Amino acid sequence: MQNSEVILNNLAKQAEKPEFKFNRLYRILYNPDIYVKAYSNIYSNKGSSTSGVDEKNADGFSKDKVEKIIATIRDESYQPNPSKRTYIPKKNGTKRPLGIPSFTDRLVQEACRMIMEAIYEPSFTNTSHGFRPNRSCHTALTVINKTFTGVNWFIEGDIKGFFDNIDHHVLIGILRKKIVDEKFIRLMWKFLRAGYVEDFKFNKTYSGTPQGGIISPILANIYLNEFDLFMEKLKKEFDNGNPKQQQRNPQYRNLEYRLSKVRKQMDKCEDDDKEGLLSEYKQLRKEMMTTPHISDHNGYKSLKYVRYADDFLIGVNGSKKDCKQIKEQIHDFMQKELKLELSIDKTLITNSSDYAKFLGYEITIGGNERTYQVGKTQCRSARRNIRLFMPKDVIIKAINEKNMVMDINANKWKMNARPLLINLSELEIVSIYNAEIRGLYNYYQLAENVTHKMWQYRYVAEYSCLKTLAAKHKSSVRKMIKKLRIDKYWGVKYQTQNGERICYFYRDGFRRKKIPFKGDPDPITNIMMYMGRTELEQRINANVCEWCGKHDDHCEVHHVKMLKDLKGKTFWEKLMIERNRKTLVLCHECHNKIAHPHL
Repeated sequence: MQNSEVILNNLAKQAEKPEFKFNRLYRILYNPDIYVKAYSNIYSNKGSSTSGVDEKNADGFSKDKVEKIIATIRDESYQPNPSKRTYIPKKNGTKRPLGIPSFTDRLVQEACRMIMEAIYEPSFTNTSHGFRPNRSCHTALTVINKTFTGVNWFIEGDIKGFFDNIDHHVLIGILRKKIVDEKFIRLMWKFLRAGYVEDFKFNKTYSGTPQGGIISPILANIYLNEFDLFMEKLKKEFDNGNPKQQQRNPQYRNLEYRLSKVRKQMDKCEDDDKEGLLSEYKQLRKEMMTTPHISDHNGYKSLKYVRYADDFLIGVNGSKKDCKQIKEQIHDFMQKELKLELSIDKTLITNSSDYAKFLGYEITIGGNERTYQVGKTQCRSARRNIRLFMPKDVIIKAINEKNMVMDINANKWKMNARPLLINLSELEIVSIYNAEIRGLYNYYQLAENVTHKMWQYRYVAEYSCLKTLAAKHKSSVRKMIKKLRIDKYWGVKYQTQNGERICYFYRDGFRRKKIPFKGDPDPITNIMMYMGRTELEQRINANVCEWCGKHDDHCEVHHVKMLKDLKGKTFWEKLMIERNRKTLVLCHECHNKIAHPHL
């Protein structure tokens, strides 16, 4: 049989043909190599060590298990287990349902995901950035930063309960446009209707895709790709004129001419006669600063659009009336074609001089007819570039969630120790604070005010960390600073195999960063991304036990959740720690010794 890279690359090549229909996809799932690749993709995920309803996880993966899965796939007796329902907190205080599939189902879902990604990735539009290779929240924000220049209005899109309300019949209808293999379609139906278990009770699923399922993100993108195509069509209908041919406001041009005329007169006249002209010059300049330099009645219109998962932002060069019409057209399309509901109340129309919210950032237009002082001269920016900001409440919320301050509403904050961290080692405490600072900074690194805001957060985090360390040692902040001071900074010393190291409290600064804007991606990238095998695939296919060195065609993969949980007392634990791997490929006998050490 062909290896997985060849199969996926062939699918990606065929997918570049717009009208191509895919048949005989289901037989790809008969290939054991596709499951080895699927395992190498998902084994390192945190959820791989979490068991589903069948109480099994990533540990013990082997080619024998793959053959059993393929046997059920061949005769179509394979039936996904219901996912285990759990809940995770959302930013607004509510909880989001999360489904945990069994590991076997994750493996099959990953194989299907790779197949569908190869088929659909080349056909997705460049306006989509969620759950796609080499795309992220930052690429979406970078596109907005580069292409939304000069818009007058923002439309902040909000779809009511998108993942829970995906219509199964609509989704299957969209899949059938490209996929004509009914066996593969029937497998998709099985995943969609697998149901979930909550409080030991089985519940059927009549709509939506399970959040937490590996296949859900690609299905969501396939579903909303129809909306992306609709927005492309709407953009073509809406756009009118060329931005470079925008007419300058006649009133502004008149003031500019009069200003130039007064300036020439001032250059020619004597100093004693300049007072009257200077007064007129100042009056004309003040009037010019409050007059738009571009005419609103020149007929130029444009529409910009970016989507990340179910969140989207539209930039409009036009009137508020145009925005309302666009909003109604989107509402009608979603209701009729996708059976989704656009939240009318939460889909906001925001003037570009105010702040629109998208992916946690505040977005506005700079130089929006606002004036500023340079020395004694009043100036106005005409560039109207996009400006990204870190919201004010992000820092307060982060501090509040971590309980770093005793009273967040007080005029003067008093830093607080974190009781949950007191029993950890000094190194772990400092590392946790550093990780929290880096996480917040890495996400908001595109914001103009990130330096100022993050130094505020770092100040609070530093004294909260020192208070936690002081509480641990029943000491004071002053004494802890004196004890941990190393030159200009402070940190915790610890021992490694290579000698003494120092874990400093965060000292790398908070410079604003920019991600290079890369326009449209090269189509060759879609084909090349499936090239090459991972190290784990090579180790599994070698069929050699990494403990005893015996050649065995029935090797199994031993998988641990976290390396730090290993004590390093046994030979196999030392082997995993030395190699810095969460997996060991073992023969059945060696794996049995680890799984059942007392037998």
